[in-house]
Amino acid sequence: MRLVTFDRRGHRRLGAILGGEVVDLPDAVGHPAFPATLEALVAASGGTVMDAARAALERDDAAASVVPQARVLTPLFPTSLISPDSFEVERKVVGPEQEVPWPDGAAWLDYEPKVAAVLGRESRNVEPDQIRANVFGYTLVNDWTARMANGDPMPTAGGLPIAIGPCIVTADEIEPQTMFVEVKVDGRQIAKGNLNGAARNLLEVVSGASRLGELERGDAFALSPFGGVGEDPSRQLWPGAEIELGAEGIGTLRNRLGLRAR
Repeated sequence: MRLVTFDRRGHRRLGAILGGEVVDLPDAVGHPAFPATLEALVAASGGTVMDAARAALERDDAAASVVPQARVLTPLFPTSLISPDSFEVERKVVGPEQEVPWPDGAAWLDYEPKVAAVLGRESRNVEPDQIRANVFGYTLVNDWTARMANGDPMPTAGGLPIAIGPCIVTADEIEPQTMFVEVKVDGRQIAKGNLNGAARNLLEVVSGASRLGELERGDAFALSPFGGVGEDPSRQLWPGAEIELGAEGIGTLRNRLGLRAR
């Protein structure tokens, strides 16, 4: 399933993509105990709940729950979001099509496209070849590092949001090792490749974290499929740039950087 969060009269609401449109999944299931948000679905991601969701989407009357012109929001606010190359600071999370404000004092941003795995089961001391069974699904992350004029990272990443979306694809419907990821900046392709080794490395990161303490449902782990930015000038971003991170099965996470404050 491709799961999203959409705006329903000012509230976050669980949806699913069906035929290119958003279906109100709790309405389609029709049971008052069914989770109303994606966070609640992940927290209760047992077989019965997921089976009910799949059965609802396969029924002939699922189209009756389509939401016209649904406004898609950030799909999920993870319990935590861990990435080996990110600053250990609190980061605001934004969704697809949202503008990312330009950070005060930044000369440019280094762009770090990432793929994230979201856990659907508590995990402790789980081996890399077994951790995949504990993954609820996968999504995309637009991340960046603010640089000063001399090229050094800014002392803090505070105020620089991280983007997640556009949806969460459940692990049973995607093979991350064969998934292709493409990056565009202002419509120009700057990177494309098969996850392959990056997918294995991502699961190893999750497994390693499970040895340090128990991981919770809803924890997310993100890793770049293209390695560190290093001296790659194609991933240096400037005010007003439009960034598109796309992946087979997941879709495209698109964000625009704001302009410098005058």
